[in-house]
Amino acid sequence: CDQRRGVIKLQNGADDLPYSKAAHQVIIALRCATHQRPFNMVNDKYYKMEVQMLRPGTELPHPTTVSKDIKYLYINLASDVRAYFVV
Repeated sequence: CDQRRGVIKLQNGADDLPYSKAAHQVIIALRCATHQRPFNMVNDKYYKMEVQMLRPGTELPHPTTVSKDIKYLYINLASDVRAYFVV
């Protein structure tokens, strides 16, 4: 069922998930959308410190980019979500 729906299963180890700027932006957008976090959370001093500690040199997106990413995800995934729940 998960494979048919395109669900990705994450592994436990950090080495199992290679870094991708695009994937990082999606994760940030999903975090903001699902946990009702503000788009400017990427400007938080401690969040920036955490990201640099885990992966030095990582550039974070601008809050406007996070907002645009959420809109893009909504527009492009809304029909898939609707189709998933059709009985």
